[in-house]
Amino acid sequence: MDFSDPHFERPLLLLSALLVAGLAFAGLRWAEHRRLTGLAGFAAERLLNRLLSGHSAGRRLTKDLAVAAAVLLLGFAAAGPRWGYRTTAARASTEDVVFVLDVSKSMMAGDARPSRLARAKSSVAAFVKAKGTGSVGLVAFAGQAFLQCPLTRDYDAFHRALEETDTGVIQVPGTDIGRALEEAEAAFAPNRSRKLVILITDGEDLEAGGVDAAKSLARKGMVTHTVGVGTAAGGTISVVGALGTLETLKDSEGAPVVSRLDEATLAKVAEAAGGRFLLLGAAGEGMEALRLAVEAGTDSAHAGRQGVPREEWFVALALLLIVAETLLSTRRRDAAQAS
Repeated sequence: MDFSDPHFERPLLLLSALLVAGLAFAGLRWAEHRRLTGLAGFAAERLLNRLLSGHSAGRRLTKDLAVAAAVLLLGFAAAGPRWGYRTTAARASTEDVVFVLDVSKSMMAGDARPSRLARAKSSVAAFVKAKGTGSVGLVAFAGQAFLQCPLTRDYDAFHRALEETDTGVIQVPGTDIGRALEEAEAAFAPNRSRKLVILITDGEDLEAGGVDAAKSLARKGMVTHTVGVGTAAGGTISVVGALGTLETLKDSEGAPVVSRLDEATLAKVAEAAGGRFLLLGAAGEGMEALRLAVEAGTDSAHAGRQGVPREEWFVALALLLIVAETLLSTRRRDAAQAS
C-alpha cells in the first residue's frame, strides 16, 4: 500500500472531532458518577458494597474510552483522510482552466513592453483563442484576490473581463499568491475531471503562502503552472500621477522602485503543485509553449493524480470498537467466574 503524502481534506473537522469525542467521554463519566451517587443515596453503605461488589470500575472506564475513541475515529473519517495517489484519465477537451493574473503595481514595470500586465493579458487572450475548447475563468489578485470571470465557455465574456482587468480592480496593495490560489480553487466545479491553474505573475509573493496553497491544490488533483512575467534585471514601475500622467514610482528616499522577477519562488510553487514554470518571454512564447504541452497532455507528470480516500479504515476501526464495547461486561473477572 502507498502511504505517501498523508493528509486530511477537511483538517478543521479534526478539532470538532476531538471536541465531540471529549464531550462524549465526559458525558459517559458524568452518567456513571450520577448512577453511583444515586445508589449511594438509596442504599446503606453495607448494602451498597454488596451491590457494587461485582462491578468493575476499570471495565466501565474501558467501555467509555472505547465509545469516545469510536466517535473520534468517525470524526477523522468525516475529515477526509487521504494517503497514496491514484491516477485518473482525462481528455484535454474536458479540462477547466483558471488564469490567476497578478494586478499589483509591480506588474506595471517596463521590463516587458508595453508593461508586464499588458503583455500578460495579451498572452492569456492568445492562449484562450487558440485553445478553443473547455471552460476558462479569471482571478485577479494583488493583496487580495477576486474572481473576475467565473468558469465559462463564453469566450467573448471572458475576453471582456480580461480587457477590464487592470491594477485598479484590487484596492489592497501587495502580492498574495496563496490567497489567489485559494480563490482559484473555489472557482472550480467539484465534478470536473481535470483542473488547471495558470498563475501569471512576477513572483514577488509578499505573504509567502504560495507554496503551501499550491500543495493543497495538488492534493485535490489540481495542477498549477506558473508563468513568470518580467526579467531578473527588473524595471521601474510606472503609475498614474496626480495630474493623470505616467510617473515613475519612487520609494521614501526618492529613488525609483525597481521590481525584479522572482524565478525561484515561481519554480517552487510549480514544483509543489506538480506543474511547470515558464518564462513568459518578450512575445508570449512561454504561454504558447504551455498551451501546446497542455493539449498534448505532457504538461505535468502529476496530471489527474488524486489522493486515495481512506475513510473506510477509520469507519471499520470505529465499528470494531463499538462491537467490542457491547461485548465487554462491567462485571469483575472473579465475580463472573464465581457465578
